[in-house]
Formats: sequence, structure tokens, C-alpha cells
Amino acid sequence: MILPFAMILALVAPATAETYTPAENADARAVLPDPGLSREHYARYYLRAVIRTDDDLPFTTSGSFTLRAPRTVWLGVYVRTPSSWTTEPAGVRVVGKREQFPEFVHGGCSVVNIVSDAETGVTLGSWCNIDDSSPAGGAPTLLPTYFPPQSPLR
Repeated sequence: MILPFAMILALVAPATAETYTPAENADARAVLPDPGLSREHYARYYLRAVIRTDDDLPFTTSGSFTLRAPRTVWLGVYVRTPSSWTTEPAGVRVVGKREQFPEFVHGGCSVVNIVSDAETGVTLGSWCNIDDSSPAGGAPTLLPTYFPPQSPLR
């Protein structure tokens, strides 16, 4: 009698952080570089990787960094959908190898790069890709970035 009740409870109980996969935890906790951006407008790709410097990232960065020790992270790339980049539906996709991780050149905030701690899912940094559109008034377009105060990527 207790077993059927436990099964029903499991089906109706709200999801908690403990029920997320590690990539879903990073996605749920992701801080985008601009508050006007919504993850629900992006196809989101994640790859678990070990990084030490910005050279280890499969996307452009907003600056250089060198960590004291290698760190396991979730690398994420968010691609606005639909767009010239993709027509895939919004949602999380986890890839197992770097060769499977999509790489995009430029795109402004149609392509957002994100690095999250692998254990906690906390965002260590996020930024929009380089914007190759014509600058307004001759000045380059400023791209939003997010780095929390204690980020090792600063």
C-alpha cells in the first residue's frame, strides 16, 4: 500500500535542484549578461570540460585569464532560435565531446557564451559574442558581459 502512494507522490512532487542533471543545474542557475535576455529564446548547448586558460575555451572571450589550477566547468553556448544560426527548438542539449560542441563566430547577443562551475552550477562568466553589425555613430557596439565579483575568469 505504501509503494503506490510513494509512486504517486514522486509523480506530482515539484522538481528540485537535486532532480536536475548537472548540466540542467548549470542551465537553471545561468546568469545571462543582459537582464533583457531570456534563456527560453535559445537552443542551449553544454559541454563538461577542464579549463586552465582562455585558450581552453571553444569560443571567443571578453578577456584573458589563467587559473591557478585546472577547473572542471560546464561550457555553454546559447544560440537564439529561430535565427540564421539555427531553427532548433529552445532547450538544453548536452554534448559529450568538444568536436560535437557548436562553434559560432560573431552574432552579438544572438550567441551567448557561458562558463559555469561543474559542481555547483554557479555562473563564473557569461558574455555575448562579437557583434559584426555596423557600429552606430561609428562607435563599436558595447556587448554585455557578466562576471560575479569572485569569478576566477576576471
